[in-house]
Amino acid sequence: MSKQLKVGEIEVVALSDGVSRLPPMFYPGLDVDSHPEVMDQDGTVHIPTGCFLIRTSGRVVLVDAGLGPVNLPFPEGMPAARPEPGQPVPYLAEGGLLPSALAEAACRPADVDTVFLTHLHPDHVGWVAPHGTPFFENATVVFGAADWEPLVMSAAVDDPGRRGLEAAVSAERTGPIEGDMVPIAPGLTARHAPGHTPGHYVLVIASGAERAYLLGDAVQCPLQLTETDISFLTDIDPALARRTREALFDVLEDEQAAVGMDHFPGLEFQRVLPGAGRQWVTF
Repeated sequence: MSKQLKVGEIEVVALSDGVSRLPPMFYPGLDVDSHPEVMDQDGTVHIPTGCFLIRTSGRVVLVDAGLGPVNLPFPEGMPAARPEPGQPVPYLAEGGLLPSALAEAACRPADVDTVFLTHLHPDHVGWVAPHGTPFFENATVVFGAADWEPLVMSAAVDDPGRRGLEAAVSAERTGPIEGDMVPIAPGLTARHAPGHTPGHYVLVIASGAERAYLLGDAVQCPLQLTETDISFLTDIDPALARRTREALFDVLEDEQAAVGMDHFPGLEFQRVLPGAGRQWVTF
Protein backbone atom coordinates (compact mmCIF):
# COMPACT_ATOMS: atom_id res chain seq x y z
CA MET A 1 0.00 0.00 0.00
CA SER A 2 1.12 3.55 -0.72
CA LYS A 3 1.95 5.70 2.29
CA GLN A 4 0.57 9.25 2.22
CA LEU A 5 1.43 12.44 4.11
CA LYS A 6 0.09 15.98 4.15
CA VAL A 7 2.60 18.75 4.77
CA GLY A 8 0.35 21.78 5.10
CA GLU A 9 -1.21 22.06 1.65
CA ILE A 10 1.32 19.71 0.01
CA GLU A 11 0.50 16.05 -0.60
CA VAL A 12 3.26 13.42 -0.55
CA VAL A 13 2.76 9.77 -1.51
CA ALA A 14 5.42 7.06 -1.07
CA LEU A 15 5.59 4.59 -3.98
CA SER A 16 7.60 1.41 -4.48
CA ASP A 17 9.24 0.33 -7.71
CA GLY A 18 10.38 -3.02 -6.30
CA VAL A 19 12.74 -4.66 -3.84
CA SER A 20 16.45 -5.36 -3.40
CA ARG A 21 18.03 -8.19 -1.41
CA LEU A 22 21.38 -6.98 -0.11
CA PRO A 23 24.03 -9.17 1.50
CA PRO A 24 25.32 -7.77 4.84
CA MET A 25 28.53 -6.70 3.05
CA PHE A 26 26.54 -3.71 1.76
CA TYR A 27 26.49 -2.28 5.31
CA PRO A 28 30.07 -1.93 6.60
CA GLY A 29 30.00 -1.60 10.38
CA LEU A 30 26.70 -3.48 10.80
CA ASP A 31 26.88 -6.25 13.43
CA VAL A 32 24.24 -8.67 12.17
CA ASP A 33 24.63 -10.86 15.27
CA SER A 34 23.47 -7.92 17.39
CA HIS A 35 20.70 -7.02 14.94
CA PRO A 36 19.26 -10.25 13.53
CA GLU A 37 15.98 -8.41 12.95
CA VAL A 38 17.37 -6.69 9.87
CA MET A 39 17.99 -10.00 8.11
CA ASP A 40 15.47 -11.94 6.09
CA GLN A 41 15.44 -15.72 6.33
CA ASP A 42 17.18 -15.82 2.95
CA GLY A 43 20.29 -14.24 4.51
CA THR A 44 19.93 -10.78 2.97
CA VAL A 45 18.55 -7.39 3.98
CA HIS A 46 15.35 -6.63 2.06
CA ILE A 47 14.85 -2.99 1.17
CA PRO A 48 12.25 -1.27 -1.01
CA THR A 49 13.14 0.85 -4.02
CA GLY A 50 11.19 3.92 -3.04
CA CYS A 51 10.01 6.99 -4.92
CA PHE A 52 7.79 9.88 -3.79
CA LEU A 53 5.00 11.65 -5.64
CA ILE A 54 4.36 15.27 -4.60
CA ARG A 55 1.46 17.52 -5.55
CA THR A 56 2.00 21.19 -4.74
CA SER A 57 0.32 24.34 -6.13
CA GLY A 58 -0.72 22.66 -9.37
CA ARG A 59 2.68 21.05 -9.85
CA VAL A 60 3.35 17.29 -9.88
CA VAL A 61 6.86 16.24 -8.86
CA LEU A 62 8.29 12.73 -8.72
CA VAL A 63 11.25 12.27 -6.41
CA ASP A 64 13.49 9.48 -7.73
CA ALA A 65 12.61 7.15 -10.56
CA GLY A 66 13.31 3.64 -9.29
CA LEU A 67 15.23 0.81 -10.89
CA GLY A 68 13.05 0.65 -13.98
CA PRO A 69 11.63 -2.38 -15.83
CA VAL A 70 14.62 -4.64 -15.11
CA ASN A 71 15.66 -7.45 -12.79
CA LEU A 72 19.30 -7.73 -11.71
CA PRO A 73 20.85 -11.09 -10.80
CA PHE A 74 23.51 -11.43 -8.14
CA PRO A 75 26.90 -10.87 -9.78
CA GLU A 76 29.43 -13.65 -9.72
CA GLY A 77 31.34 -13.73 -6.43
CA MET A 78 28.67 -11.92 -4.40
CA PRO A 79 26.88 -13.98 -1.72
CA ALA A 80 23.39 -14.57 -3.08
CA ALA A 81 20.07 -14.84 -1.28
CA ARG A 82 19.22 -18.40 -0.30
CA PRO A 83 16.39 -19.72 -2.46
CA GLU A 84 13.39 -21.50 -1.04
CA PRO A 85 13.40 -25.27 -1.61
CA GLY A 86 12.84 -26.04 -5.26
CA GLN A 87 12.95 -22.38 -6.27
CA PRO A 88 15.59 -20.49 -8.31
CA VAL A 89 17.96 -18.03 -6.70
CA PRO A 90 16.10 -14.72 -6.22
CA TYR A 91 17.25 -11.59 -7.99
CA LEU A 92 19.50 -9.07 -6.29
CA ALA A 93 17.06 -6.35 -7.33
CA GLU A 94 13.65 -6.36 -8.98
CA GLY A 95 12.06 -3.26 -10.48
CA GLY A 96 9.06 -2.44 -12.62
CA LEU A 97 6.33 -1.55 -10.11
CA LEU A 98 6.36 2.25 -10.43
CA PRO A 99 3.79 2.59 -13.28
CA SER A 100 1.17 0.63 -11.34
CA ALA A 101 2.01 2.54 -8.15
CA LEU A 102 1.49 5.83 -10.00
CA ALA A 103 -1.82 4.61 -11.35
CA GLU A 104 -2.91 3.69 -7.82
CA ALA A 105 -2.09 7.27 -6.83
CA ALA A 106 -4.24 8.57 -9.74
CA CYS A 107 -1.23 9.94 -11.60
CA ARG A 108 -0.41 9.44 -15.27
CA PRO A 109 3.23 9.72 -16.39
CA ALA A 110 2.20 12.70 -18.53
CA ASP A 111 0.97 14.51 -15.39
CA VAL A 112 4.47 14.69 -13.92
CA ASP A 113 6.18 18.00 -14.73
CA THR A 114 9.39 17.48 -12.73
CA VAL A 115 11.42 14.37 -11.91
CA PHE A 116 13.79 15.25 -9.10
CA LEU A 117 16.62 12.73 -8.68
CA THR A 118 18.30 12.77 -5.29
CA HIS A 119 21.33 11.24 -7.01
CA LEU A 120 22.21 9.24 -10.11
CA HIS A 121 22.66 5.66 -8.91
CA PRO A 122 20.87 3.08 -11.11
CA ASP A 123 18.08 2.34 -8.62
CA HIS A 124 17.01 6.00 -8.71
CA VAL A 125 17.01 6.71 -12.46
CA GLY A 126 15.49 3.63 -14.08
CA TRP A 127 12.22 5.15 -15.30
CA VAL A 128 13.76 8.36 -16.67
CA ALA A 129 13.88 6.93 -20.18
CA PRO A 130 13.74 3.12 -20.28
CA HIS A 131 14.63 1.79 -23.73
CA GLY A 132 15.75 5.32 -24.67
CA THR A 133 12.32 6.96 -24.61
CA PRO A 134 11.43 9.49 -21.86
CA PHE A 135 8.76 7.86 -19.71
CA PHE A 136 7.58 11.17 -18.23
CA GLU A 137 7.03 12.95 -21.52
CA ASN A 138 6.31 16.39 -20.06
CA ALA A 139 8.84 16.37 -17.23
CA THR A 140 12.14 18.12 -16.69
CA VAL A 141 14.66 15.81 -15.00
CA VAL A 142 16.49 17.67 -12.21
CA PHE A 143 19.64 16.31 -10.54
CA GLY A 144 22.91 17.34 -8.94
CA ALA A 145 25.38 18.23 -11.68
CA ALA A 146 28.28 16.89 -9.62
CA ASP A 147 27.02 13.33 -10.09
CA TRP A 148 27.18 13.33 -13.88
CA GLU A 149 30.85 12.65 -14.50
CA PRO A 150 31.59 10.12 -11.70
CA LEU A 151 28.32 8.18 -11.93
CA VAL A 152 27.03 8.45 -15.49
CA MET A 153 30.05 8.93 -17.73
CA SER A 154 31.95 6.23 -15.84
CA ALA A 155 29.19 3.67 -16.48
CA ALA A 156 29.25 1.30 -19.43
CA VAL A 157 27.82 2.82 -22.59
CA ASP A 158 25.07 0.19 -22.65
CA ASP A 159 24.14 0.69 -18.98
CA PRO A 160 20.35 1.24 -18.83
CA GLY A 161 20.65 4.17 -16.41
CA ARG A 162 23.25 5.92 -18.52
CA ARG A 163 21.25 5.36 -21.72
CA GLY A 164 18.14 6.76 -20.08
CA LEU A 165 19.83 9.86 -18.74
CA GLU A 166 21.59 10.52 -22.04
CA ALA A 167 18.23 10.17 -23.80
CA ALA A 168 16.79 12.81 -21.45
CA VAL A 169 19.71 15.11 -22.27
CA SER A 170 19.21 14.55 -26.01
CA ALA A 171 15.53 15.40 -25.61
CA GLU A 172 16.53 18.62 -23.79
CA ARG A 173 14.54 17.51 -20.74
CA THR A 174 17.23 17.93 -18.03
CA GLY A 175 17.95 20.64 -15.48
CA PRO A 176 21.17 19.97 -13.56
CA ILE A 177 21.61 21.99 -10.37
CA GLU A 178 24.54 23.14 -8.25
CA GLY A 179 24.91 24.80 -4.88
CA ASP A 180 22.71 24.58 -1.81
CA MET A 181 19.02 25.28 -1.07
CA VAL A 182 17.92 25.30 -4.71
CA PRO A 183 14.19 25.97 -5.35
CA ILE A 184 12.53 23.11 -7.24
CA ALA A 185 8.78 23.89 -7.06
CA PRO A 186 6.49 25.81 -4.68
CA GLY A 187 7.36 24.59 -1.18
CA LEU A 188 10.16 22.30 -2.41
CA THR A 189 13.85 23.07 -1.94
CA ALA A 190 16.87 20.89 -2.72
CA ARG A 191 19.48 20.82 0.05
CA HIS A 192 22.96 19.59 -0.88
CA ALA A 193 23.77 16.48 1.17
CA PRO A 194 27.00 14.99 -0.24
CA GLY A 195 28.88 11.90 0.82
CA HIS A 196 26.86 9.07 -0.63
CA THR A 197 27.57 10.76 -3.96
CA PRO A 198 29.11 14.18 -4.73
CA GLY A 199 25.85 15.59 -6.08
CA HIS A 200 23.44 14.00 -3.62
CA TYR A 201 20.52 16.21 -2.54
CA VAL A 202 17.70 15.83 -0.06
CA LEU A 203 14.38 17.53 -0.65
CA VAL A 204 12.94 19.90 1.95
CA ILE A 205 9.15 20.23 1.85
CA ALA A 206 7.64 23.28 3.57
CA SER A 207 4.08 24.53 3.84
CA GLY A 208 3.14 27.01 6.55
CA ALA A 209 4.81 25.89 9.76
CA GLU A 210 5.07 22.24 8.67
CA ARG A 211 8.21 20.56 7.33
CA ALA A 212 9.16 17.22 5.83
CA TYR A 213 12.42 15.88 4.42
CA LEU A 214 12.94 13.26 1.73
CA LEU A 215 16.41 11.92 2.38
CA GLY A 216 17.16 9.81 -0.69
CA ASP A 217 20.18 7.69 0.26
CA ALA A 218 21.61 10.06 2.86
CA VAL A 219 20.26 7.48 5.31
CA GLN A 220 20.39 3.87 4.14
CA CYS A 221 19.49 1.94 7.27
CA PRO A 222 17.31 2.79 10.31
CA LEU A 223 20.16 1.71 12.60
CA GLN A 224 22.31 4.60 11.37
CA LEU A 225 20.32 6.91 13.65
CA THR A 226 22.15 5.60 16.71
CA GLU A 227 25.01 3.49 15.32
CA THR A 228 27.02 6.07 13.45
CA ASP A 229 29.74 3.63 12.37
CA ILE A 230 27.38 1.89 9.94
CA SER A 231 28.00 3.07 6.40
CA PHE A 232 26.95 1.84 2.96
CA LEU A 233 29.05 0.03 0.39
CA THR A 234 28.47 2.57 -2.38
CA ASP A 235 29.15 5.69 -0.31
CA ILE A 236 31.76 7.56 -2.34
CA ASP A 237 33.02 9.36 0.79
CA PRO A 238 31.90 7.45 3.91
CA ALA A 239 33.29 10.03 6.34
CA LEU A 240 31.47 12.89 4.60
CA ALA A 241 28.31 10.78 4.37
CA ARG A 242 28.46 10.25 8.14
CA ARG A 243 28.87 13.98 8.83
CA THR A 244 25.97 14.73 6.49
CA ARG A 245 23.74 12.20 8.27
CA GLU A 246 24.58 13.60 11.69
CA ALA A 247 23.84 17.16 10.57
CA LEU A 248 20.51 16.03 9.13
CA PHE A 249 19.59 14.13 12.28
CA ASP A 250 20.21 17.25 14.36
CA VAL A 251 17.85 19.24 12.13
CA LEU A 252 15.20 16.52 12.08
CA GLU A 253 15.27 16.15 15.84
CA ASP A 254 15.02 19.91 16.34
CA GLU A 255 12.22 20.48 13.82
CA GLN A 256 10.27 17.27 14.52
CA ALA A 257 9.71 17.06 10.79
CA ALA A 258 8.32 14.12 8.88
CA VAL A 259 10.97 12.02 7.17
CA GLY A 260 10.74 9.85 4.05
CA MET A 261 13.58 7.56 2.96
CA ASP A 262 13.85 5.63 -0.30
CA HIS A 263 14.95 2.39 1.35
CA PHE A 264 13.27 2.54 4.77
CA PRO A 265 11.35 -0.72 5.48
CA GLY A 266 7.69 -0.27 4.59
CA LEU A 267 8.30 3.22 3.17
CA GLU A 268 6.50 4.65 6.20
CA PHE A 269 7.09 8.28 7.12
CA GLN A 270 9.06 8.70 10.33
CA ARG A 271 10.27 11.33 12.73
CA VAL A 272 13.20 11.37 15.14
CA LEU A 273 12.08 11.13 18.75
CA PRO A 274 14.14 13.71 20.67
CA GLY A 275 16.10 13.17 23.84
CA ALA A 276 18.65 10.61 24.97
CA GLY A 277 18.69 7.49 22.83
CA ARG A 278 17.19 8.82 19.63
CA GLN A 279 14.72 6.56 17.91
CA TRP A 280 12.49 6.49 14.86
CA VAL A 281 8.73 6.66 15.38
CA THR A 282 6.12 6.35 12.67
CA PHE A 283 4.77 9.78 11.79
